[in-house]
Amino acid sequence: MTLPALINKAEQMILKNQFKKTYSILSQALNKSVADLGYVPACNYTLKGSPSSAEGSVIDPDLSDCSTLNEVFLNNLNVIQLCKGNGYPKGCIPKYKGFEDIQKEKNPDLSDEEALEAIQGYNGFSSANVLNRNAIYVLADGSILISFNSFFQSNIFAFDINGKKGPNKWGYDVFSFWLGNTGKSGLILLGATYSVEKGGKTTRQMIKDMYDDKN
Repeated sequence: MTLPALINKAEQMILKNQFKKTYSILSQALNKSVADLGYVPACNYTLKGSPSSAEGSVIDPDLSDCSTLNEVFLNNLNVIQLCKGNGYPKGCIPKYKGFEDIQKEKNPDLSDEEALEAIQGYNGFSSANVLNRNAIYVLADGSILISFNSFFQSNIFAFDINGKKGPNKWGYDVFSFWLGNTGKSGLILLGATYSVEKGGKTTRQMIKDMYDDKN
């Protein structure tokens, strides 16, 4: 193999291991939150299919207890900095692309309005929201939690597994998560299938790869 290929393979392995670490940290914080509350809060999407399957889907949201879970979950993460909006101008985050930017890269003929229309339902991760409106939480290890809205929602969020260190790209080191409920094990972190940048992997595929490595 050539040197660039070897370097690329090494970088992919580093990010893969960082993803596993992040998934473990988030899962532990989630499990502790449920234990602290003493019950499984209603803040999830019912999981249809295996959490280790790339074909699994989420249905029937029940979000009535999200505000209760949000506070406890954040308390169980080692947050050292909070930016309530203007995360990029304040230096809390690097400059991420928004989902509409990814749509335009895939289809350069789209207008700005058409690109935003294409991400309806997911526009919490538009560039304007991510960079200037959403709540941003920086953890002690430098990783970054990105809320889906101006306030934290534990049922949907994104995570930059290595913080400001590059590549700062969706599907490489930035991944979006949902909270799900299998009906058996309580709350579980699910991988979303939202937009990823060219060559990247969805969170769901990363989780599937992680489960496959255990087999």
